[in-house]
Amino acid sequence: MKRMRAACKTAFVAVEVQFVQLLDLLRSCANAQLPEQEVQQSSLQHVRQALLPSANLLEAALHQAKLQPLRPETIAALDSAWQGVQVAWQAYVQLHGAQAQVQSDEQQEWELRWTQLITLQSHSTEQFNTAIHAYNEAIAQFPACVIARLSGLKPGRTFQKDAALLMQPPA
Repeated sequence: MKRMRAACKTAFVAVEVQFVQLLDLLRSCANAQLPEQEVQQSSLQHVRQALLPSANLLEAALHQAKLQPLRPETIAALDSAWQGVQVAWQAYVQLHGAQAQVQSDEQQEWELRWTQLITLQSHSTEQFNTAIHAYNEAIAQFPACVIARLSGLKPGRTFQKDAALLMQPPA
């Protein structure tokens, strides 16, 4: 059981690294200067500024989950914050794409970087989910279930499907 718990914690380190990189991207996007023609578009500016609170919430949830990655509540909070970040990013991209006549090089770079980080993040969360499933199966079997119950060990929680997939327009 200790080895399984260690595997879950090790898998979470990769998840954390990806979230930190995503946080950096969100903050650099939200804090960048808007081009002159976009300054008047208050809806775009509002959606862009919504990235910061989403990033702050994700960072706070990530800090708690880093301390206890096997507690279901902390992963649930992190997963919820992550879903919120994805929704905020998709809203920003959709609104920016609808209002901007020409996409800036910086905007294209952010969207490309987001795609790359999402791919890496999906892989790391899948590894974490696999480790959690193995851990949950191990503590459900006899005699480990008795030891787990006596030790106060509870099943871990996995990350759910991405909310951003639900918001993407049909192809």
